Amino acid sequence: MHNSNVKYLALILALALPLRAQAPDPNPVPPKLIAPGVWFFLDSYNGYANTIVIEMRDYLIVVDANYPGRAKELLKIIPTLSPKPIKYVFDTHAHGDHSYGNSTWTAAGATTLAFSGVVDDMNRYEPERWHTAEQKRDDVRDLHQPDVERPKQVITGSRFVLKDGEREVDFLHFGWAHTQGDGFVWLPHERILCTGDAAANGPRNKLWDADIANWPRVLARAIALKPLHVLPGHGDAGGIEILAGQRQYLIDLRAAVAAQMKLGRTPGTIVLDLPASDQNWVRKDSSDAIEPTYNELKAHKPAGSLPHTWR
Repeated sequence: MHNSNVKYLALILALALPLRAQAPDPNPVPPKLIAPGVWFFLDSYNGYANTIVIEMRDYLIVVDANYPGRAKELLKIIPTLSPKPIKYVFDTHAHGDHSYGNSTWTAAGATTLAFSGVVDDMNRYEPERWHTAEQKRDDVRDLHQPDVERPKQVITGSRFVLKDGEREVDFLHFGWAHTQGDGFVWLPHERILCTGDAAANGPRNKLWDADIANWPRVLARAIALKPLHVLPGHGDAGGIEILAGQRQYLIDLRAAVAAQMKLGRTPGTIVLDLPASDQNWVRKDSSDAIEPTYNELKAHKPAGSLPHTWR
């Protein structure tokens, strides 16, 4: 665990040939040590997600499989942080930047795991989204696989615990939020919460697969844990303000769209005017927020349960 930043930078410089469309980060950010044996990798390039590495007594847990290109990089980087084997890789949800690296990790000997809702989402949306990603990403296309590999271990229920004499790690499902399978990773002793895309730090979330009405309730349960460190699926690590800000943005968004619907406006004519406190979560193209929210309000069903195309 010592001199990890120096080893990390040396490794990045030594990385071999870049992917044609997914080149190595020209300005690599060393992993941030959140607590002893807990590292946070920032999603700084190539459409990757954040990754968290958790050291147990005899093995390592990786939070989010990421895209295949990032998985390959991490398989070289992580041994510079700890010599312990990677035993588990947890998919917080089914989206490609969090799960398409599954087969890369399992080929290296890890067991992928996720809540059952992740598999349900994969079975619903794949392999269509996989084939779309193949057209855009060399690292997906170069796998020559017909579909995303499903998690090898599926968690039923709402809680799964791994613990040894040194650390406890809780995998928690609070309900349908960003996706129906959203999973959190909670370290109760260190009070560290990994959120996947149930909470992002910045304007990073699309809402097509969401239950926008229920999402704030899910975040309220996460807030009730009183985490000291919040490690989001995208954007910088922070504290409980990430959860509270994401939650309030969703509440304000839904209320704003509902108010304009009462005036007879449709998604193409709705213009959001949200409080300044929400701006960290507002995307430049607000259609990814307005249209699914409108559809959910109109149908009285979760946006993600309605026919839609991810874009």
